[in-house]
Amino acid sequence: MIKYAVFDWDGTLADTYPVITGAYDYAFRKMNIPAISVEEVKKVTSSKQNKDIFSFLFHEHASKARQAYYTYIEKYHTKNLKAIDGAKELLDFCLQNNITSLLITNKKTKYIMEELKVLGFEKYFSKVVAAGEYAQDKPHQTACHALFDGHLPLSSEVVVIGDGKADLEVAKCYGACSIIYQNKVKGDYNITRLTQAIDIIKGK
Repeated sequence: MIKYAVFDWDGTLADTYPVITGAYDYAFRKMNIPAISVEEVKKVTSSKQNKDIFSFLFHEHASKARQAYYTYIEKYHTKNLKAIDGAKELLDFCLQNNITSLLITNKKTKYIMEELKVLGFEKYFSKVVAAGEYAQDKPHQTACHALFDGHLPLSSEVVVIGDGKADLEVAKCYGACSIIYQNKVKGDYNITRLTQAIDIIKGK
């Protein structure tokens, strides 16, 4: 029986990649470096810890690029912010069925809390673990264990819902079932609509 749903944020519950991609484009322009594609942005940001992304992409320009990126994010991250279709329905289902929803993200605390408030989603989550709160970020086990305050439930009680490789790693950390939304990476289940997760959870 599923008792805990562990959610990703960017690209899973919130349509944030237009702003994230725009912020990286801005940083690349500032550094006079050719920008990478939207697909590559998603690949990098969904597989690496927040603290490692800028050194990976910008090398010796990492510090200045990070500053440029967050200048853009600060200005635009809540403008035109939208939930992914089906996100509210899925979170409501969990709430109504006594499934505890938790959120683990590589977004910094300040920004995730502002975005949760804008969408009215803060009420759904019993705990949020964001980038920089612990020595290691998602998908490292330090962050994953912190989500449950170090007291992990049975693997059969947890489902992880996300959109990338890092979410598969989170699921592995718990020994849990993974549901991957709109991505080619292979989860236990791959879905094209978030509401499909409801039927999967019911079936589990």
